[in-house]
Amino acid sequence: MNAGPSSGGIFSAIGRTLAEVGESIARATPPAGGHFVVSKDNVLAAVKIIQSSADALRNDVEQATADLTVVPPGDDDVSGQMTDAWNARLSGDPDSYRERIQLYIDGLHNLITQLTASAKQYGYTEDDIFHALNGGARG
Repeated sequence: MNAGPSSGGIFSAIGRTLAEVGESIARATPPAGGHFVVSKDNVLAAVKIIQSSADALRNDVEQATADLTVVPPGDDDVSGQMTDAWNARLSGDPDSYRERIQLYIDGLHNLITQLTASAKQYGYTEDDIFHALNGGARG
């Protein structure tokens, strides 16, 4: 079975990105009972960290998708069936690894939406939030 030259690296990169998400959130927001605490002082930083992490993870997955295809090791029926099963498990099925990662990314985007709403409740404007997410760049 050949899953491509960098399939191990793909999962390592995705794993590193997921670990970085957790570490970044932990540094920005001290945990309280297993949850991170959002305040007026850190809500914009939390949005930025999570947005950056979601973007990095999405990029890792997009770059890795082509490498997540297993090539049949032979021309026999068993090789074809095995290859189909692996490809479905990696990226084809609704519960594939790729889809599970996408659900995680979707969850990060939902968290971004919630944190953005919290920022507005703390009195930050759309412009404040935009600048926090884009490093002060104007749109």
